[in-house]
Amino acid sequence: MQFSVILSILLFILNKRKKIRREDLAKEYELSTRTISRYLDVIIAAGVPLEADRGLNGGFSIPDTYRFDRSFFSKEELKRLSSCVAAMQSNFLDDMNKTLLNKISNMTLNKQDEKYLLKSDSLIVDTSSWTNPDGYRAKFDVINEAIAQELALKIKYIDRNELKSERIYDPYSLVLKEGIWYLYGWCHLRRDFRLLKLSRIRDMSISTKQFARQTGDVYKKLNEAFDDTELVDIVIEFSNTILWQIEEWLGIDAIEDTGRMYQASASVFGGSALINKLLSFGSSIKVLSPNALKEELLLECKRILNNT
Repeated sequence: MQFSVILSILLFILNKRKKIRREDLAKEYELSTRTISRYLDVIIAAGVPLEADRGLNGGFSIPDTYRFDRSFFSKEELKRLSSCVAAMQSNFLDDMNKTLLNKISNMTLNKQDEKYLLKSDSLIVDTSSWTNPDGYRAKFDVINEAIAQELALKIKYIDRNELKSERIYDPYSLVLKEGIWYLYGWCHLRRDFRLLKLSRIRDMSISTKQFARQTGDVYKKLNEAFDDTELVDIVIEFSNTILWQIEEWLGIDAIEDTGRMYQASASVFGGSALINKLLSFGSSIKVLSPNALKEELLLECKRILNNT
């Protein structure tokens, strides 16, 4: 099995903005469709999210948000790969080699991380997360490019009720609120301006559809309730073991030191999200009010016991 050909096929698909048919790959590499199928299986087995769509306009594609992990190649392998691509520069008339060299250099340079920091003398915002920095950065790259070129996005989204949908979405701006990143823009599926959580966007790619900006008010959207969940006034008691977590959740001003324990009072959104949040603190927290919330917690605990 020629791994150089497999790598070439992978890079070829990565640099295409449209779906590629198996037959076209076979013609491009002068191989049988059966061999191409075997090579594509190897790519999928390596963890690459290769998507296959059937039908007249079907084919293979990779989401624009996909990036090689730096650990995919060693530093020496990246240098060798870069040298090989550079040596073949004169054999091709297009700019693909230049694009490949840029992508390889982005994998080796830690300085690339600098562009994900929004900095001033008094404020620094790192747009990545602690646990999965490359995941958000890939999304930011795609979104920023789509915004700059005013091109619609094709998005696969899962809402808070775990309902999956595919949407055409005109991206206007990135929004950070309560430590959570959102994408604001016009959703063609809902025919309205929407805020989409970046963490709920599963796949995303840039389409060729140009969009014209409509008049929207992101600040008005930010002041609306994010969903139909009602606010609940809660009073909780908790130990110092989770003090920092409650501070991050409700704020220092909501907390009172009673000596033996801490108490906090706040208005928060109710529903299943609140129940799950309270359960995440385990036995370190006690709900003092309201009684309805205590009953909901007890009911959920019974459900958990019945499922064990």
